[in-house]
Amino acid sequence: MNKTVKSLIKFISYAVIAAALMFSTTLPAFAAEFSHGTDADDPAEAAITKILKMPVNTPTPAATFTFTFTKVGIDGLTDSTTKDNMPAIPNVTITFAADDNEVPAPFMEVKDGTKYVVKESDNFLDGIAPEMWLNGEGIYRYQVEETEGGFALGAKEGAVYSKAKYDVEVWVEEDEHGVLFPKYVCVKIVAGSIDEYYDGGEAGGEKVDPTPGGPSLVVGEPTIEDDFSQVIFTNKYWKTDGGGIDDLDSSALEITKIINGNDANLDARFDFDVKVTQPDVIPTLQKYMAYVLDKDGNNVTSTDHYTTLGTDDNGELYIEFTSGVLLEGIKLTNEERLVFADLHIGASVEATEAAADGYIPRYQRTFAGTDEFRGTVKTAFGFPRTTNDPGPHFIGAGANSNVATFTNTRTGATPTGISVDDLPFIVMISAAALALITFLVIKVVGKTKRDA
Repeated sequence: MNKTVKSLIKFISYAVIAAALMFSTTLPAFAAEFSHGTDADDPAEAAITKILKMPVNTPTPAATFTFTFTKVGIDGLTDSTTKDNMPAIPNVTITFAADDNEVPAPFMEVKDGTKYVVKESDNFLDGIAPEMWLNGEGIYRYQVEETEGGFALGAKEGAVYSKAKYDVEVWVEEDEHGVLFPKYVCVKIVAGSIDEYYDGGEAGGEKVDPTPGGPSLVVGEPTIEDDFSQVIFTNKYWKTDGGGIDDLDSSALEITKIINGNDANLDARFDFDVKVTQPDVIPTLQKYMAYVLDKDGNNVTSTDHYTTLGTDDNGELYIEFTSGVLLEGIKLTNEERLVFADLHIGASVEATEAAADGYIPRYQRTFAGTDEFRGTVKTAFGFPRTTNDPGPHFIGAGANSNVATFTNTRTGATPTGISVDDLPFIVMISAAALALITFLVIKVVGKTKRDA
């Protein structure tokens, strides 16, 4: 092999290596996390996904969320003239109707007591014509974030907005006809602005797939990962229920005690252990106020019911519950009710009554208005249990829609009177006894005469 051929082979080898390096540093295609198009008739598309994260049983609120795009620059140039040559990407809005009644309906799933309602925007590059890419081919860079204010919050509602920000790169090229079009759209997480959907990831810079409809088509139920753009903004929402301290009868949760049966002591007090745990979406520790009411709705809360009490703004005594903390030894007697003035929809509840000798315990609960269970056991009873009525049990929306009634029926008591229904049996028993006595008397008398 002569010297010229060797030189040519070396030149070609260097050229191939240089080309490979160039492609690895200039095309996002090999990252497999991007959207792509083929020509001006089939450009790359990109969308935004909004997740509403709320406690189970919480009605979806009406809300409209807005996302704004800021021009960053082209091919590393960030001066004002360069930005003027960039087309503006219009604001994107995603709207939810109250109670999920909008058409098309959003995707929804419930996992571990949390409800996820998900919608995706239209292609946010739609409407940008080829002639609007005034700087020609290049990488047009933007940044997108959510504008707060999508929720119209009432006094009993709370929310947390996503702090996510994303860098958007639109790779503009000419197709075979010389028409400019977005060939690639590459989106990266801005460092320090990671949506909670990506919690546990790195500090930022990771690519996410902006393709509408997700990165792949899957068989079966849709998932957020496979069926939506991964440019995700997650907002949390929660709501309390109940009438508050001014209307205790309109309770968010009610635990009622009933005592019955012959010789039952209607003044007896039964011990309850109760725990309420706030929904996971609420970021701060919650405290809840519960009151003991009599059958007429009067507040009778006292140290007879629990040793430690608080005083509300109306001067009424109440029992304070801290989320996740079990309160032991709450005492209730016949027709008394432990009612929660306010409670977050979707909070979970545990309630157990201690066993009492001489009583058969039963309970019936209705949560979220429809979820019913009736249980009878011979030991400490309540919910959740490993059998019969396993938990957790989540509070539903609507005042007085969450009720658990614990009934104790006295057993083994001596009857204190005679029912008219028993008279035929008593007459039969008396007649039989009289016949037996007569027979014995006759027999004794006869024996006496024979012996005489």
